[in-house]
Amino acid sequence: MEKRFKRDISSLQNIFAFIEQFVSSHDIASSIAYPVQLAIEELFTNILKYQSDGKSDVVVALEKSDTKLVIQLLDFDSEPFDLTESEDVNTHEYIQQKQPGGLGIHLVKQMVDSIDYQYNNRTTTITLTKHLEK
Repeated sequence: MEKRFKRDISSLQNIFAFIEQFVSSHDIASSIAYPVQLAIEELFTNILKYQSDGKSDVVVALEKSDTKLVIQLLDFDSEPFDLTESEDVNTHEYIQQKQPGGLGIHLVKQMVDSIDYQYNNRTTTITLTKHLEK
């Protein structure tokens, strides 16, 4: 199931509704749904912040198998930024520095089981995988 969302912060409500509809129709536990929602929120807001010149909608796609939930975000006409290459954050040092920002990608990495990044022909595809509980 996939849906296009306007490149605007107000789209978050529609994204949350889309995720909720998918989660409830596929009987996905809230312990899985909540971190997925947070990860999508973080990545979507990063797209808005760092790819602000983009004019196209952002696609969010969700797919469930027996063992995992696969989430994709597609950003068209974007500049490359491979979030999988971002360095891990030492949260203890980070807290001591008291500087805002910089934790989002670190948190996304903690909330999902794997992240894949592809960039081709000015299109960014971020694929998140979350293993389902038994």
